[in-house]
Amino acid sequence: MDCKATEKKLIFYIENTLPKGESSVVQDHLSTCSACSQKLAYLQETLSYIETEKALTPKPFLYTRTIGRMQQQVVPEKLGGVKWLKPLAVAAALLVGLFFGFWMGQSSVTQPLPDPDIVYEVAYIFHEAPMEQVEALFLEDIF
Repeated sequence: MDCKATEKKLIFYIENTLPKGESSVVQDHLSTCSACSQKLAYLQETLSYIETEKALTPKPFLYTRTIGRMQQQVVPEKLGGVKWLKPLAVAAALLVGLFFGFWMGQSSVTQPLPDPDIVYEVAYIFHEAPMEQVEALFLEDIF
């Protein structure tokens, strides 16, 4: 018998639920294979640990104390029902900020440009005048 087949039957071997023929084949394999023997020992140790844990009796009122602690942890969640209020306030603040941002952007738009014909005439006048006269024109208006 190979190791894979033996590993599949180890739990049944421990519980003595294998037929006699298969049990003797597993026993023969375990006597020759150290790896499977180690797995059997590990499995037996694990099962014995589980059995000792099952045998322990819980302390009195363990269930009552556990349920009481669980209920105490649920109570703050009921009182903390305003958890939705903080995200709502943040969303409202963002919307108000966006509204005022757009409003301020619209109110700061400059007045429309003057008539394009007038702008063209001024540009045409400056284009034909020599540079010194343009500078003198600016200086006369300032002083």
